[in-house]
Amino acid sequence: MSKNLNNGRMPVKPIAFARAVSAPYARWAFGAMTAAFVATAVSRISTYVLGRLTDNAIAFGQGKADVSDIWRWVLIFPAIYMINEFIWRTSGFCGMRWITGAVAEGSRRLFGYLSEHSATYFSDRHAGALVNKISNAASGIERLVGQWLWQFFPLIVGLAADLFLTYNAHPYFALTLLVWMAVYVPLNVFFVSRLHKLSFAYAESSSSLKGKMVDSTSNVDTVQYTGSIDYEKLHIGGHIGHQRTAHLREWWWSEWVLVTNGVLLALFMLSMFAFGMLLIERGEISVGSLVMIITIVIGLEQRMFFLGQNMTQAVSYYGQVSEGLKELLEPHEIVNSADAKPLTVSQAAIEFKGLDFSYRGKRVFHGDFDLCIAGGEKVGLVGHSGAGKSTLVALLLRRFELGGGSIAIDRQSINSVTLDSLRKAVAFVPQGTSLFHRSIIENIRYGRLDASDAEVVNAANLAQADEFINELPSGYQTKVGERGVMLSGGQRQRVSVARAVLRDAPILLLDEATSALDSISEAAIQKALVELMKDKTVIAIAHRLSTLRAMDRLVVIENGRIVENGKHDELLALGGVYAELWNSQVSGFIPD
Repeated sequence: MSKNLNNGRMPVKPIAFARAVSAPYARWAFGAMTAAFVATAVSRISTYVLGRLTDNAIAFGQGKADVSDIWRWVLIFPAIYMINEFIWRTSGFCGMRWITGAVAEGSRRLFGYLSEHSATYFSDRHAGALVNKISNAASGIERLVGQWLWQFFPLIVGLAADLFLTYNAHPYFALTLLVWMAVYVPLNVFFVSRLHKLSFAYAESSSSLKGKMVDSTSNVDTVQYTGSIDYEKLHIGGHIGHQRTAHLREWWWSEWVLVTNGVLLALFMLSMFAFGMLLIERGEISVGSLVMIITIVIGLEQRMFFLGQNMTQAVSYYGQVSEGLKELLEPHEIVNSADAKPLTVSQAAIEFKGLDFSYRGKRVFHGDFDLCIAGGEKVGLVGHSGAGKSTLVALLLRRFELGGGSIAIDRQSINSVTLDSLRKAVAFVPQGTSLFHRSIIENIRYGRLDASDAEVVNAANLAQADEFINELPSGYQTKVGERGVMLSGGQRQRVSVARAVLRDAPILLLDEATSALDSISEAAIQKALVELMKDKTVIAIAHRLSTLRAMDRLVVIENGRIVENGKHDELLALGGVYAELWNSQVSGFIPD
């Protein structure tokens, strides 16, 4: 595989990525560049016309030309301007379609790719920083393509036209231009390579700072409750200082690039003017040709000055895009196998065999974890915090990759089926329910996106959520705030249960599904869960052991190993770990 591609076959280099997202808009790109090429060439004709106008004006003054000769060249000027303006606007309209389309395509691809990363990837990064990288990459592509289309590409075309015009005036001018370019281009290639590293570092520090700010803002309640505002100011202030240092380094180098290019331009202008005066004295060129050369040099000086500024900006944008793509387009840890097929569920039997798994260097399962769950069986997982219960659920959903062993559903390895089909076969009620900053009806409908409003309301009824929803200002259309902060913990959990009801999947995973509920709400939810669990294979985790008594079987896990397995009464009679946990409950909960 090319080092410039990840396992999603998406280019990770900015230029290659820009080409890929521009491909659907190739005809607009072709139109924009063709128009820019023609417009640049036409603009150089005006320089030639100015030279001819000067020669005819001098000839007229000497009585060697007619006034009509002057007027002919004078009238060409506005005609060229009007034609040129029309062509540039054509480039603008085509470029508008191309660039906005490429930016939208880039944002779609980056967000889609980001969404498919594993849980490990997200646990190591700030969500705010990742979103910022998508934004930076998209806006950077917009600016890079725009600068290429309307700055660098016309400059290249213009230099070729200038070389042609100067050669026709006198080969010395063309030779001087070539020598100057031979010095200017390699020197700026060096500058660009150095600037790219500094711009990358600046973009990295900016993304990190924004991630820290989002993290601090998201936890503003904790900051205020603990009286830590001054600490957060110092903490964030330190990162602001790092960003400023990176920005200063980039800017300092950019200024020296402009100084060096300014000196080179001054030497170029001096050389061209000196050659021009010398050739005039020798009578080898006309005054009109000298005027044309002066116009070319002055125009080139202005374009190269702006190029210097645009180049430093372009390198900065390139650094932003490069830094963003490097982070966002890391190869996915968990992908569909080449021959993956949709999961076919008949009995919903689950088999864990020889599980071996480590997380952040800590061994969770040791290669000897074996558990078979029959189709339709309800199994409760019991154990202290950190025993591996929630990890087992995450592994079943394939949120992490196993280090060894296997997991199968109806004898189909979860590694051999598509991720989408695996996860759609499971309804999951997590311990900490996080909601979208959308309406309640949208949040519940996330359980099954094609569900009707009536089906959503029915699911909410079964989850004992309908009553509190109807008491909200806008009922089911009420926005719940970021991560559902407008709702209580119990209300969020009932919305999560409603999702699971709506999903109606053959496998149901409950991870502390009633932990945030008061006793009255829990009793109501337990009734809903009893209905929900009918004809389904269930794996339930709960610190409140009384909620697991109705399970067909309880599995006690300690340090990633099964230590006891059986019904509630059987395990109590054993007088082992489960009995100890049952007897040590505090207010019905297992102590940590």
